[in-house]
Amino acid sequence: MPWLYEHYHDLSAIGLHVTDKVHEEQSPFQRIEVYDTKGHGRLLMLDGMVMLTELDEFVYHELISHIPLCIHRDPKRVLVVGGGDGGTVREVLRHPGVEKVVLCEIDERVTRVCQQWIPAVAGRLDDPRVELVFADAVEYVRNNPGSFDAILVDSSEPIGPAAGLFGGAFFADLHRALRPGGIVSAQTESPFYAADTVRGVFKELRGVFKGVHAYYGSIPTYPSGCWTFALAGDDFRLTDLDPARLAAVAGRYVGPSLGLGAFALPEFVRRLVEGD
Repeated sequence: MPWLYEHYHDLSAIGLHVTDKVHEEQSPFQRIEVYDTKGHGRLLMLDGMVMLTELDEFVYHELISHIPLCIHRDPKRVLVVGGGDGGTVREVLRHPGVEKVVLCEIDERVTRVCQQWIPAVAGRLDDPRVELVFADAVEYVRNNPGSFDAILVDSSEPIGPAAGLFGGAFFADLHRALRPGGIVSAQTESPFYAADTVRGVFKELRGVFKGVHAYYGSIPTYPSGCWTFALAGDDFRLTDLDPARLAAVAGRYVGPSLGLGAFALPEFVRRLVEGD
Protein backbone atom coordinates (compact mmCIF):
# COMPACT_ATOMS: atom_id res chain seq x y z
CA MET A 1 0.00 0.00 0.00
CA PRO A 2 2.45 2.71 -1.09
CA TRP A 3 -0.27 5.36 -1.37
CA LEU A 4 -3.06 6.20 1.06
CA TYR A 5 -5.89 8.54 0.04
CA GLU A 6 -8.39 10.68 1.89
CA HIS A 7 -11.34 11.79 -0.22
CA TYR A 8 -12.97 15.16 0.44
CA HIS A 9 -16.75 15.19 0.00
CA ASP A 10 -16.49 13.36 -3.35
CA LEU A 11 -14.77 16.48 -4.72
CA SER A 12 -11.05 15.77 -4.46
CA ALA A 13 -8.51 13.72 -2.55
CA ILE A 14 -5.07 13.87 -1.02
CA GLY A 15 -2.61 11.01 -1.40
CA LEU A 16 0.27 10.33 0.96
CA HIS A 17 3.12 7.91 0.28
CA VAL A 18 2.93 5.42 3.15
CA THR A 19 5.89 3.22 4.08
CA ASP A 20 4.46 1.28 7.06
CA LYS A 21 1.30 0.85 9.12
CA VAL A 22 2.45 1.43 12.69
CA HIS A 23 -0.83 0.91 14.55
CA GLU A 24 -4.53 0.35 13.94
CA GLU A 25 -7.45 -0.15 16.31
CA GLN A 26 -11.15 0.47 16.66
CA SER A 27 -11.90 2.47 19.80
CA PRO A 28 -15.42 2.79 21.22
CA PHE A 29 -15.72 5.98 19.14
CA GLN A 30 -13.68 5.70 15.94
CA ARG A 31 -11.01 3.90 13.95
CA ILE A 32 -7.51 5.04 14.86
CA GLU A 33 -4.60 4.52 12.46
CA VAL A 34 -0.95 5.56 12.61
CA TYR A 35 1.36 5.29 9.62
CA ASP A 36 4.92 6.12 8.68
CA THR A 37 5.09 8.13 5.48
CA LYS A 38 7.66 9.22 2.96
CA GLY A 39 8.30 12.89 3.61
CA HIS A 40 5.48 13.60 6.08
CA GLY A 41 6.72 11.72 9.16
CA ARG A 42 4.12 10.00 11.31
CA LEU A 43 0.51 10.27 10.17
CA LEU A 44 -2.57 10.05 12.42
CA MET A 45 -5.92 9.21 10.85
CA LEU A 46 -9.32 8.98 12.55
CA ASP A 47 -12.10 7.25 10.64
CA GLY A 48 -10.09 7.60 7.46
CA MET A 49 -9.47 11.35 7.85
CA VAL A 50 -6.04 12.93 8.23
CA MET A 51 -5.75 14.49 11.67
CA LEU A 52 -2.07 15.36 11.55
CA THR A 53 1.27 14.64 10.00
CA GLU A 54 4.54 15.47 11.68
CA LEU A 55 5.50 17.60 8.68
CA ASP A 56 2.84 20.29 9.08
CA GLU A 57 1.02 19.78 12.40
CA PHE A 58 2.83 22.74 13.93
CA VAL A 59 0.88 25.17 11.75
CA TYR A 60 -2.50 24.16 13.12
CA HIS A 61 -1.39 23.76 16.73
CA GLU A 62 0.40 27.10 16.84
CA LEU A 63 -2.48 29.01 15.26
CA ILE A 64 -5.15 27.64 17.57
CA SER A 65 -3.09 28.31 20.70
CA HIS A 66 -0.66 31.24 20.37
CA ILE A 67 -3.05 33.73 18.79
CA PRO A 68 -5.59 33.67 21.67
CA LEU A 69 -3.00 33.26 24.40
CA CYS A 70 -0.99 36.25 23.14
CA ILE A 71 -4.13 38.41 23.04
CA HIS A 72 -5.43 37.51 26.51
CA ARG A 73 -3.83 39.70 29.15
CA ASP A 74 -2.78 36.92 31.54
CA PRO A 75 -4.03 33.40 30.73
CA LYS A 76 -3.53 31.09 33.69
CA ARG A 77 -6.19 28.41 33.28
CA VAL A 78 -6.68 26.94 29.80
CA LEU A 79 -9.12 24.30 28.56
CA VAL A 80 -8.38 22.34 25.39
CA VAL A 81 -11.52 20.73 23.97
CA GLY A 82 -10.68 17.68 21.89
CA GLY A 83 -7.06 17.76 20.84
CA GLY A 84 -6.36 14.27 22.12
CA ASP A 85 -3.14 14.11 20.10
CA GLY A 86 -1.58 16.58 22.56
CA GLY A 87 -0.23 19.08 20.04
CA THR A 88 -2.28 22.02 21.26
CA VAL A 89 -1.34 21.28 24.88
CA ARG A 90 2.32 21.22 23.84
CA GLU A 91 1.98 24.73 22.42
CA VAL A 92 -0.03 26.07 25.38
CA LEU A 93 2.78 25.02 27.70
CA ARG A 94 5.17 27.36 25.87
CA HIS A 95 3.42 30.19 27.72
CA PRO A 96 5.17 30.49 31.11
CA GLY A 97 2.24 32.17 32.84
CA VAL A 98 -0.08 29.22 32.28
CA GLU A 99 -0.65 27.39 35.55
CA LYS A 100 -3.22 24.77 34.55
CA VAL A 101 -4.19 23.07 31.28
CA VAL A 102 -7.19 20.76 31.17
CA LEU A 103 -7.42 18.50 28.12
CA CYS A 104 -10.98 17.23 27.69
CA GLU A 105 -10.99 14.45 25.08
CA ILE A 106 -13.86 12.01 24.59
CA ASP A 107 -11.67 9.19 23.27
CA GLU A 108 -8.89 8.18 25.65
CA ARG A 109 -7.48 5.78 23.08
CA VAL A 110 -6.54 8.64 20.75
CA THR A 111 -4.41 10.14 23.50
CA ARG A 112 -2.79 6.87 24.54
CA VAL A 113 -2.01 5.92 20.94
CA CYS A 114 -0.40 9.31 20.31
CA GLN A 115 1.62 9.12 23.52
CA GLN A 116 2.99 5.77 22.39
CA TRP A 117 3.46 6.32 18.67
CA ILE A 118 3.69 10.11 18.09
CA PRO A 119 5.62 11.41 21.12
CA ALA A 120 6.87 14.48 19.23
CA VAL A 121 3.28 15.72 19.38
CA ALA A 122 1.95 14.13 22.59
CA GLY A 123 5.13 14.25 24.65
CA ARG A 124 4.09 17.11 26.96
CA LEU A 125 0.91 15.50 28.28
CA ASP A 126 2.76 14.25 31.37
CA ASP A 127 3.60 17.81 32.44
CA PRO A 128 2.38 18.39 36.03
CA ARG A 129 0.33 21.39 34.89
CA VAL A 130 -1.78 19.15 32.63
CA GLU A 131 -4.98 17.42 33.72
CA LEU A 132 -6.40 14.78 31.38
CA VAL A 133 -10.18 14.44 31.42
CA PHE A 134 -11.64 11.72 29.22
CA ALA A 135 -15.25 12.76 28.91
CA ASP A 136 -17.84 14.39 26.68
CA ALA A 137 -16.67 17.99 26.33
CA VAL A 138 -20.23 19.25 25.92
CA GLU A 139 -21.09 18.06 29.42
CA TYR A 140 -17.73 19.06 30.89
CA VAL A 141 -18.00 22.63 29.64
CA ARG A 142 -21.61 22.90 30.80
CA ASN A 143 -20.63 21.77 34.30
CA ASN A 144 -17.66 24.14 34.75
CA PRO A 145 -18.91 27.73 34.60
CA GLY A 146 -16.49 30.60 35.21
CA SER A 147 -13.45 28.32 35.19
CA PHE A 148 -11.11 29.23 32.32
CA ASP A 149 -9.24 32.20 30.91
CA ALA A 150 -9.00 30.59 27.48
CA ILE A 151 -10.79 27.70 25.81
CA LEU A 152 -9.29 26.23 22.64
CA VAL A 153 -11.74 24.08 20.68
CA ASP A 154 -9.45 21.65 18.89
CA SER A 155 -12.15 19.43 17.43
CA SER A 156 -12.22 17.13 14.45
CA GLU A 157 -14.78 17.55 11.65
CA PRO A 158 -18.40 18.15 12.78
CA ILE A 159 -19.40 14.51 12.43
CA GLY A 160 -19.26 11.57 14.82
CA PRO A 161 -17.84 12.35 18.30
CA ALA A 162 -17.29 16.05 17.43
CA ALA A 163 -20.78 16.79 16.09
CA GLY A 164 -21.91 18.60 19.25
CA LEU A 165 -18.98 21.04 19.26
CA PHE A 166 -20.20 23.27 16.43
CA GLY A 167 -23.60 24.51 17.62
CA GLY A 168 -25.03 27.54 19.37
CA ALA A 169 -25.89 25.72 22.59
CA PHE A 170 -22.28 24.61 23.01
CA PHE A 171 -21.00 28.11 22.24
CA ALA A 172 -23.29 29.52 24.93
CA ASP A 173 -21.84 27.01 27.40
CA LEU A 174 -18.33 28.05 26.35
CA HIS A 175 -19.25 31.64 27.11
CA ARG A 176 -20.41 30.69 30.60
CA ALA A 177 -17.27 28.62 31.22
CA LEU A 178 -15.00 31.63 30.74
CA ARG A 179 -13.66 33.82 33.49
CA PRO A 180 -14.03 37.60 33.03
CA GLY A 181 -11.94 38.68 30.06
CA GLY A 182 -11.83 35.13 28.74
CA ILE A 183 -11.29 34.18 25.12
CA VAL A 184 -12.17 31.25 22.85
CA SER A 185 -10.43 29.95 19.75
CA ALA A 186 -11.78 27.21 17.50
CA GLN A 187 -10.92 25.51 14.26
CA THR A 188 -13.68 26.22 11.76
CA GLU A 189 -12.89 24.08 8.71
CA SER A 190 -11.99 24.74 5.07
CA PRO A 191 -13.57 27.75 3.35
CA PHE A 192 -13.48 25.84 0.07
CA TYR A 193 -14.99 22.48 1.02
CA ALA A 194 -17.01 23.35 4.14
CA ALA A 195 -18.36 26.81 3.33
CA ASP A 196 -21.75 26.15 4.91
CA THR A 197 -20.09 25.00 8.13
CA VAL A 198 -17.84 28.06 8.24
CA ARG A 199 -20.74 30.43 7.60
CA GLY A 200 -22.95 28.71 10.19
CA VAL A 201 -20.31 28.60 12.93
CA PHE A 202 -19.54 32.31 12.68
CA LYS A 203 -23.24 33.16 12.68
CA GLU A 204 -23.76 31.11 15.86
CA LEU A 205 -20.69 32.62 17.55
CA ARG A 206 -21.90 36.16 16.85
CA GLY A 207 -25.15 35.28 18.58
CA VAL A 208 -23.22 34.56 21.79
CA PHE A 209 -20.06 36.70 21.92
CA LYS A 210 -19.64 40.46 21.51
CA GLY A 211 -16.42 40.12 19.53
CA VAL A 212 -15.85 37.46 16.85
CA HIS A 213 -12.99 37.44 14.34
CA ALA A 214 -11.73 34.98 11.75
CA TYR A 215 -8.14 34.12 11.01
CA TYR A 216 -6.52 31.89 8.49
CA GLY A 217 -3.64 29.52 7.84
CA SER A 218 -2.17 27.10 5.31
CA ILE A 219 -2.04 23.42 6.27
CA PRO A 220 -1.01 21.30 3.27
CA THR A 221 -2.50 17.98 4.40
CA TYR A 222 -5.93 19.38 5.34
CA PRO A 223 -8.75 19.62 2.78
CA SER A 224 -7.86 22.38 0.27
CA GLY A 225 -4.76 23.32 2.29
CA CYS A 226 -6.57 26.44 3.57
CA TRP A 227 -8.05 26.52 7.06
CA THR A 228 -10.08 28.97 9.10
CA PHE A 229 -10.11 29.65 12.82
CA ALA A 230 -12.42 31.70 15.03
CA LEU A 231 -11.51 33.98 17.91
CA ALA A 232 -14.35 34.99 20.22
CA GLY A 233 -14.84 36.88 23.47
CA ASP A 234 -16.46 39.91 25.05
CA ASP A 235 -13.46 41.97 26.12
CA PHE A 236 -10.53 42.00 23.71
CA ARG A 237 -9.17 43.86 20.70
CA LEU A 238 -7.00 42.45 17.97
CA THR A 239 -4.48 45.16 18.76
CA ASP A 240 -3.99 43.44 22.13
CA LEU A 241 -1.93 40.82 20.25
CA ASP A 242 1.51 41.21 21.83
CA PRO A 243 4.46 40.86 19.41
CA ALA A 244 6.90 40.35 22.29
CA ARG A 245 4.91 37.39 23.58
CA LEU A 246 4.63 35.97 20.07
CA ALA A 247 8.41 36.16 19.81
CA ALA A 248 8.88 34.53 23.20
CA VAL A 249 6.95 31.38 22.29
CA ALA A 250 9.47 30.80 19.48
CA GLY A 251 7.00 29.29 17.06
CA ARG A 252 7.77 27.97 13.59
CA TYR A 253 4.64 29.46 12.00
CA VAL A 254 3.25 32.05 14.41
CA GLY A 255 5.58 34.90 15.30
CA PRO A 256 5.84 38.69 15.39
CA SER A 257 6.10 38.88 11.60
CA LEU A 258 2.75 37.10 11.26
CA GLY A 259 0.77 38.49 14.20
CA LEU A 260 -2.18 40.48 12.96
CA GLY A 261 -1.43 39.24 9.46
CA ALA A 262 -3.28 36.02 10.32
CA PHE A 263 -6.47 38.10 10.34
CA ALA A 264 -5.89 39.42 6.80
CA LEU A 265 -8.45 37.30 4.99
CA PRO A 266 -8.90 36.62 1.30
CA GLU A 267 -12.00 38.47 0.17
CA PHE A 268 -14.07 35.33 -0.38
CA VAL A 269 -13.30 34.18 3.17
CA ARG A 270 -14.20 37.58 4.62
CA ARG A 271 -17.55 37.47 2.86
CA LEU A 272 -18.13 33.92 4.03
CA VAL A 273 -17.49 34.56 7.73
CA GLU A 274 -19.49 37.80 7.65
CA GLY A 275 -22.43 36.03 6.07
CA ASP A 276 -22.44 38.06 2.86
